[in-house]
Amino acid sequence: MGLRFSMLLLLAAPLSAEVRDLKGFFQARCAVCHGADGSGRGPNGARLGGRNLTDARWLAKQQEAGLAASILKGRGAMPGFRRQISEAEARRLLTEVIPKGAKGKAAIPEAR
Repeated sequence: MGLRFSMLLLLAAPLSAEVRDLKGFFQARCAVCHGADGSGRGPNGARLGGRNLTDARWLAKQQEAGLAASILKGRGAMPGFRRQISEAEARRLLTEVIPKGAKGKAAIPEAR
């Protein structure tokens, strides 16, 4: 089993019975590729193609439903998280935790 596959299994594994702390979910599951600040500069971001979530130009072209589907189903190297969060939580992740960055500024609040 390769390192990449092992990392994807770790990311897709449930955090606990239910995830309700979406900031903590982002930090635990998403920041490894997207970076704690959403910049795409996480430890595995360059290697696995972590999208810069603070890119206002890219975000302006995206639809919330499509981004929520990517979170739930996965895309490319990113695993899907439908077993960990609901569609409503995926949408909240997009609107509350990953606010649209302004001019490339980091937009992800630190989990506390």
